[in-house]
Amino acid sequence: MSRAGATLVACVAAAALLVACSTIVENDLRAAEASAPTVVQFNYQAVTPEIARIPATGNVTWQNLAEETWGLVVFPASIASAFRCQDLRPYFTKSENVYRSVPVTNEESERVQLPCALAPGSYDYEIWLMGVGFGGDYDSTTPQQILRAKIVVE
Repeated sequence: MSRAGATLVACVAAAALLVACSTIVENDLRAAEASAPTVVQFNYQAVTPEIARIPATGNVTWQNLAEETWGLVVFPASIASAFRCQDLRPYFTKSENVYRSVPVTNEESERVQLPCALAPGSYDYEIWLMGVGFGGDYDSTTPQQILRAKIVVE
């Protein structure tokens, strides 16, 4: 084989290797994005996104942006049958006819996320806000404000 032919073969092999590597990296990035939880943020006035759309294997994590206030993510008790796990702890516990999350503060707090995958469907939930950020005293069992949102599992 001539020197020019050998150079051409080496260049084609190098190009094929680069294409293969970039495809692997792109696939790994897509898989990481698909497995990363959807972040839902809330403050005094709104939940963003108000409708969180996730894949069947997806997850949601909540972040509080309201100063001096803590929030509880609250699902109706009927959601329990839609979870693919039996135990919703450590993130949620049953209280009366709802499941309440651990408190989500705007400071460094324990991350609150779905305990496991949900069956495909649409799930309404509320965020109960309480704290001195509203001014004055507050009762730690009664929300001072309720925000409504939804998770859609596709």
